[in-house]
Amino acid sequence: MSPTPSDDAARREVVNDLVSGGLCLAVSLGLAWVHFAQAGRLHDNFGRDPGPALLPQVLLLCLGLAGLGLSARGLLGLRRTAAMAAPGSVRSLWPALAAVLLMAAFIPLRGLTGAAAALAVIGAALAVLAGRTDTARWPVTALMGGAAGLALYALFHFGLSVPL
Repeated sequence: MSPTPSDDAARREVVNDLVSGGLCLAVSLGLAWVHFAQAGRLHDNFGRDPGPALLPQVLLLCLGLAGLGLSARGLLGLRRTAAMAAPGSVRSLWPALAAVLLMAAFIPLRGLTGAAAALAVIGAALAVLAGRTDTARWPVTALMGGAAGLALYALFHFGLSVPL
């Protein structure tokens, strides 16, 4: 076996970097827009001691820089692998698009079923989507994803008192 990755593995890594970088950039820009559109004490001028008001801005900056780094790595890899123009490469984007659509479905689903049920359903669907090539059985994967969604709900609702 050669330690050099195959063209298919290199292509997959480039696509993953581009999709992940683009998603990080989109999320950071969207959250920055929502964050800075809010009014209130969070945006007051605290001078040399910003306190916890600086944390959201630092996290947004880190997410944006991670997105830029992943996008740059993907673009550099795209230059190295000229095989990206293969017809099957567009079909490999469907899992990433499905994951984005599932996450975007949270808000409408939350209004219909409540946040806990929405997180459980979306967590189960994302786990099944992520584990579709593994040897694990999909019901077990779905249960674990649903449990992770409920654990996130419990963490934010009960642990951090964040209204969902």
